Amino acid sequence: MLRNKLVSDLVNKILCLKIDHPVRVGVSGITASGKTTIANEIAWELRLRKKNVIRSSIDHFHNPREIRYKLGKESAIGYYEDAHDYEAFKQKLLIPLGPNGNLQYQTASFDLLKDEYVHSDLKVATKDMIFIIDGTFLFKRELCNMYDFKIFVHTKFDIARKRGAIREERAFGSYEKAEEMFIKRYHAASKLYLEQHYPQLNADLIINNNDVNNPHIVSI
Repeated sequence: MLRNKLVSDLVNKILCLKIDHPVRVGVSGITASGKTTIANEIAWELRLRKKNVIRSSIDHFHNPREIRYKLGKESAIGYYEDAHDYEAFKQKLLIPLGPNGNLQYQTASFDLLKDEYVHSDLKVATKDMIFIIDGTFLFKRELCNMYDFKIFVHTKFDIARKRGAIREERAFGSYEKAEEMFIKRYHAASKLYLEQHYPQLNADLIINNNDVNNPHIVSI
């Protein structure tokens, strides 16, 4: 299935949702699975259709460096348990947009580059808004029921590792070092996520993204 056809089909499914609050779409998958790209494409297609779209990510809700790296920069457990501020993510974004929410939300709580909290003014959502939110660990049990539509992007670990290592080569100084970090930290943490929370089973829809030029929907 061509990517534009896939994205169009995803948007059609999202627009079929009939709820009395903003739509919260979660896009999850292992690190470097391609979830951010797909989330961006969904948001773009929705905007082309003149929909009121807000794009966000759990990566705007990190913990400070002293918490993220307290177990070491290569720790898989540290990435899995300590990288994100789940309480802020729920209280500032997901809960206000859901049933009986007050519609007052923030799309970020932390500036990763400055390593400091963000204290931005609250924004007020309207019920016609569609929030496209991506992140590796979005469908952990404590978060899973806080989305109105859940998309899991499936990509084999070896394929995602190669993509991720190319993407992060400059950040880590070499392809080999980036690949090592994926093995030790990012994908080791992703395996814990899959083993403990079964995000595929909780998704409304699974996309096989092994071939980025020909992704397709997998029957659940």
